[in-house]
Amino acid sequence: MATSQLSIHANAAIGEQVLKMSAGTVAEDWHHDMASRFVGLEVEAVGGSSELARGSVSSTDLGGVKIFGISGSPQRLVRTAATARRLPAESLKVCAVHRGRGVIEQSGREVVVGPGEFTVYDTSLPYRITWPDSFECDVMTAPAAATGVQVASLTGVDARTWSTRTGTGAMLLRFMKDCAAMPAPSAVAREHLGSAGVSLLTGVLLSDFEPVAEDAGELFHRQVEAYVARFLRDPRLDLAAIATAHRVSVRTLQRTFAGTGRGLSGLIRLRRLEAVRRDLIDPRLAHLTIAEIAAAWCLHDAQWLAKAFKAEFDVSPSEFRRS
Repeated sequence: MATSQLSIHANAAIGEQVLKMSAGTVAEDWHHDMASRFVGLEVEAVGGSSELARGSVSSTDLGGVKIFGISGSPQRLVRTAATARRLPAESLKVCAVHRGRGVIEQSGREVVVGPGEFTVYDTSLPYRITWPDSFECDVMTAPAAATGVQVASLTGVDARTWSTRTGTGAMLLRFMKDCAAMPAPSAVAREHLGSAGVSLLTGVLLSDFEPVAEDAGELFHRQVEAYVARFLRDPRLDLAAIATAHRVSVRTLQRTFAGTGRGLSGLIRLRRLEAVRRDLIDPRLAHLTIAEIAAAWCLHDAQWLAKAFKAEFDVSPSEFRRS
């Protein structure tokens, strides 16, 4: 799903492209737009509504973090189980509503979010959001691994709302709105801003919930994974840098990840391949070559990329992009 009080006007001011659908083409174009921006998200008409499902969306790119402004007519947005298997998208989504009321269903739970509220859900799992009336909202997506928090370990987090008017929720919404309204930041600033967004989201999640108890080894493992996710674009990311950041030896790192089957270096390579795969279906990056997309994730060997991508995903980068 997507969102934004940044709405169309703020993004038009900073030169971002905002798509508006005409009544004659909305069904096809709006469905395609949502599917391409949100990894296979499907649009359905709401029973009883005489309006065609249509809307507008704007976006701000902060590296691994994305902020969207969405408004639309009554409709239902669905990420099916089949899509979740075929096109994995392991992100957390924050949906902050400014107009209308959304009903979000996931994992047998249902939460209603209205104006002045936001909720958090997990895109790695199927979900659906029903908007019975016209709506406007802001959405932020962030890599789940970068938060270092497993939503499943926070009992009840996926079945509640937060206020956008007070506390940590107000801070997060302010961040989303300010980032959406600013001129496009440089690549370096974009990564740091994205990291700040992840930290704010983590603060929101942990301000009201205590993770289910876990042993120190598992906690350290996830902290390292979160660090890797945050600095994935940094060419200096290696075992030595990670060990220094966590004040442990390289040998300790290697032991921690020895049982994963890949090791930590293998995990870094996998996360970068997954990032390349995600960017290959981003319509905003269609003007970039595969090599340029891979280079943004510190993968510069075209021959290695083709072989590793096919081994991991059973399809070559070019075939995946065409599909």
